[in-house]
Amino acid sequence: MEEEMMQRSFNEDIPTIVNASEPHMACLLLLDTSGSMGGEPIRELNEGLNKFKLDVCEDKTTRDVLDIAIVEFNSGLNVVQEFVPIEYMEPVNLVANGGTNMSPAIQKAIDMVNERSRFYRRSGTEPYKPWIIMISDGAPQDDITEIVKVIQDMEENEKLKFFSLGVEGYDPQTLHRLSGPKVMKLKGYDFSSFFDWVNKSMRSVSVSSPGEKPKGVPLPDNVDKDTDDWM
Repeated sequence: MEEEMMQRSFNEDIPTIVNASEPHMACLLLLDTSGSMGGEPIRELNEGLNKFKLDVCEDKTTRDVLDIAIVEFNSGLNVVQEFVPIEYMEPVNLVANGGTNMSPAIQKAIDMVNERSRFYRRSGTEPYKPWIIMISDGAPQDDITEIVKVIQDMEENEKLKFFSLGVEGYDPQTLHRLSGPKVMKLKGYDFSSFFDWVNKSMRSVSVSSPGEKPKGVPLPDNVDKDTDDWM
């Protein structure tokens, strides 16, 4: 009875975790919804996100271990989706507006994955290293110096992997400061293949053991690794 109560929080239909005895993966999508993402970019991003959920749920192993959360940032920040098992992710309909204020949203994302990792341990669940994937098309209007230090410290202590995807107009230096070499760039605005890469990467993680390096997944044709000189 206690375990059943622990596994239900938001309402009677949404468990906070599926198969708590299995290792679990927390993936947080940190999305730039500033005004420059208006039009085709935000439409394609919404479509890609909603397809991502459907595609992940086709594989039971990945579906049962992947928990997803979504945070958007523009002039402020908004938690679009608290952490839930991927099959309970709500449909996404993001709207682009405002500026690009990154640091508070990144800190919120870090706080959320840290809390999710603590939740796993309280639940008797072994966690995989959490991922934060940031998607952005511009430079920040705030100072990211301190949050860069926080990310670097967590990565050095094997507590996080922070990836960035640059959309047309993005600032490579900013993304490399945040993600080191883990920066990708999208050609055009078709996000579906990128989210297919995320899906396959999560599937690769789900068949590995926590602490074991999962098998790498090749990037799709419209996503390149950003290897520009950024140091």
